[in-house]
Amino acid sequence: MELLWPYRSSLEAIAVLGAISSWSWMMQMGALSRSLTEAYLRAHDLLTTEGGDG
Repeated sequence: MELLWPYRSSLEAIAVLGAISSWSWMMQMGALSRSLTEAYLRAHDLLTTEGGDG
């Protein structure tokens, strides 16, 4: 049982689970912000290219 649950204290377990969930949330928000930024920059490039041609 020690291998499956190495933390004896419930406070330690809560801290570890909190750290894991915070890291996971940060990674998801980072990926979302990168994809939104890339989409914005692509749309901006299309608008400036088409607007500059006319």
